[in-house]
Amino acid sequence: MLDYFDGDFLMEIVESLGYDVQYDKRERFFHINLQQVENFRFGFHFAFEHGRLELIWLIYEGDKAIMGSPFASYAKWLISREYIILDPVISDYIDFRDVMKIAFEMYEDFKQAFLKIAKDQ
Repeated sequence: MLDYFDGDFLMEIVESLGYDVQYDKRERFFHINLQQVENFRFGFHFAFEHGRLELIWLIYEGDKAIMGSPFASYAKWLISREYIILDPVISDYIDFRDVMKIAFEMYEDFKQAFLKIAKDQ
């Protein structure tokens, strides 16, 4: 398990995947720059603590936050209260890169699905 990490190196990995990333020292999480698509702004935050990677997706409609919870919460809301998705455990920087690659693919799929549903409403 990767208990201690080089934040600059994590940011380099995220940037190599095509995303601009910042670190919020006060709140102790990383975030990619918000992306504006039509009237929505999409964000992706992640926190790394004790080897666990918490993923958080955000959506703003105008200035109003309409979504911004840890990824693991969505399974409980969409599937069942008993359904649990654990935060990924990261053992090294290669694990981090691989997990983030999949997480960003899921995030991009989610944005497209959200925009399609929003357009149809």
